[in-house]
Amino acid sequence: MKKRIYLSTVMAMLLLPLISFSQFKVSAEFRPRFEMNNGLVKPMPDSVDTRYFVTQRTRLKFDFIKEKYQLRLTIQDVRYWGSGDIYSSTGVFGFTNGLDIKEAWFRLKLCEFSDLTIGRQVLILDDQRLIAGRNWNQYGIAYDALRYTFVKHKWKLSAVVSYNTNTNLNNGKFVTDEQFFGKDNLMKSLNFIHLHRAFNQHFQASLLAVGAAYQATGNNEVLYMTGTYGFWLGYKRGIFDMTANLYYQNGRAQSGKEVSAYMATIDPGVKAGIFRIGIGADYISGDNAENSDYGEKERTFNRMYGAVHKYYGYMNYYSWMKASTANGGLVDLYPNIKAFISKKHSITAMFHKFYLANPVFVDEIKIASDQDLGAELDLMYSYKPMEELHVQAGFSYYFTTTTLEQVKKVAGSDISTPYWGWVMITFTPQLFVTN
Repeated sequence: MKKRIYLSTVMAMLLLPLISFSQFKVSAEFRPRFEMNNGLVKPMPDSVDTRYFVTQRTRLKFDFIKEKYQLRLTIQDVRYWGSGDIYSSTGVFGFTNGLDIKEAWFRLKLCEFSDLTIGRQVLILDDQRLIAGRNWNQYGIAYDALRYTFVKHKWKLSAVVSYNTNTNLNNGKFVTDEQFFGKDNLMKSLNFIHLHRAFNQHFQASLLAVGAAYQATGNNEVLYMTGTYGFWLGYKRGIFDMTANLYYQNGRAQSGKEVSAYMATIDPGVKAGIFRIGIGADYISGDNAENSDYGEKERTFNRMYGAVHKYYGYMNYYSWMKASTANGGLVDLYPNIKAFISKKHSITAMFHKFYLANPVFVDEIKIASDQDLGAELDLMYSYKPMEELHVQAGFSYYFTTTTLEQVKKVAGSDISTPYWGWVMITFTPQLFVTN
């Protein structure tokens, strides 16, 4: 009996430091979303039926936290309901390739004011115009990177470096997909320095310098570096709030051409009772088809991995500016209103009026006679009955124009009225935590 007591005492003494100075947390996320799609991304021909489908994101997150370090592993599964590929005549049994690693990183505390995070991680800067988590997408977006952070006296400095590859072995020989980082705006290397300062409780600002390396199409040995530089401002006092961005780009694009582009945004608003009323404006530079030097430089601003759904209409008509605007750039004017009915209920209405920033070619020789890209109306209802549960529903309608149909390459066919509706439930319970 004494021996058992002695062993128990020794074990308790050994485990006490682990229990006292560490924390282990397990949390989950369940996010099913029903969608009704009749013209998402671009108008649909009348001959195409409205699509109805449900997607679901399921995440399980593990955090182990000690005084000097933290580990995180987030596993996720994203699927369409009914899309399993293991089935028989009696029903669907499962899916062979659904699991994914959303986050897998290790954070080491270097000193009182700085730390180093290594691995797959979510990066979010300011209002997410350039570097975002893109959380509306069921997969979201994470970055394989090394991040250094220094925080002291209301200053925060972040420095990130990364280098991506897509190489595997086939019969003992390296095989490289040269096209993987040579298309779709995928970065071979993302590097940035971000300096943020909270001057007081009302005003904050940041400076950002990004070096994004893109692999030349068809040649994995050539990298072109695009530089992006600028600032973000945030102000809130009394009933007034505002954010603003201004960024300039130079260097070389994926095409090898010189870059000269810029983006400017401003989003002010005021609170009146239960309402927040705003009127924002975004300008994304592009190339002018009427100029004699058209096409000699890349003048359409590359928004990199910035948030799309949040800022340029819920129907995602302008996800990649160069392709979405036929290289012309974009002007977006968006009056909006949000009603905070109660702590649990809110309603948002946003109206976007879109224009091309410059005349564009709609075929090899013809220039669009009008720069009006139409408008979009977005409505959203939000209900949060408890901290872990969030219910949202929305409806969007796009008012098309001839220019939009030409830019989206659907002109000449009978176009159905573009609309889109959705209902989404997000449940984020904490399953386990040690104190």
